[in-house]
Amino acid sequence: MLIFKNTTKSYHKDNQTIHALDDFSLSVSRGDFIAIKGPSGCGKTTLLLAAGGLLHPNSGKVIIDGTNIYDLTTEQRASFRAQNIGFVFQQYHLIPYLTVLENIQAPSLAQKRDVPESRLKELVGILGLTNRLKHTPAELSAGEKQRTALARALLFNPCILLADEITGNLDEANIDIVMNCLATYNRSGGTILLVTHDNEVSKKAKRMVSL
Repeated sequence: MLIFKNTTKSYHKDNQTIHALDDFSLSVSRGDFIAIKGPSGCGKTTLLLAAGGLLHPNSGKVIIDGTNIYDLTTEQRASFRAQNIGFVFQQYHLIPYLTVLENIQAPSLAQKRDVPESRLKELVGILGLTNRLKHTPAELSAGEKQRTALARALLFNPCILLADEITGNLDEANIDIVMNCLATYNRSGGTILLVTHDNEVSKKAKRMVSL
């Protein structure tokens, strides 16, 4: 499903070279659930950004479902990303002037696709957002914001979900809701790369990668 092949991403500053990814290789099977762990600054977020087509590596390949995504043009890569990849980040990245429902539906506007009502109801129910659909992000708790971001990412059942520390700001009850949703997505065949510092969260994964 996902292959990193001898992937390197370096940054240069003040005559110093920082290797965020250094000849990195990894194979991820369809339906895998991988927890990515490691100290701050070891390249975890760089790995996710490269996997999502948002950060061009200096060398090597990133292949998703047989497509080397950095052989695509910028426009082709954006289209591929919209069709195949879901993102959830710790900072939520919700649109502040849209309601919860409108934020969840935002990918349908970008992709010009209709959202099946049954899918929308399923996600809203699983993530406990039924009573918050008309609220804006400023009126939500941290857990509700994260659950909204997760619903948006899973709206069209992407092939792969990339999640960066999405439980870091959550209490135990919200962590359980988010992890149960991820488990449901994974059981349906979805592939997950989850960056986390939480040992209990990482135990929910099928495999762990340490950087």
